Amino acid sequence: MTTPGRGTPQRRQPASGGTATRKPQRIFGPPDLFVWAPVLTLFLAAGIVGTIGQSIMFAAAFVAIAVIMLVADMFFNR
Repeated sequence: MTTPGRGTPQRRQPASGGTATRKPQRIFGPPDLFVWAPVLTLFLAAGIVGTIGQSIMFAAAFVAIAVIMLVADMFFNR
């Protein structure tokens, strides 16, 4: 039987102070799986608009929006 106050002593980790070396936080993390659905849809729309619609500017805008969405998701997942 173990009494509540007489367990084995647990060692505590030292508190991280200003002198401890820490790993720098990454700028970008891994993207979520759910962000790929709108990104791939925008890439598909850019391909369709660029080839069938012959509008390179709209296609470039769709690609830019998809890249911004992906980078923003990776930034928020750091």
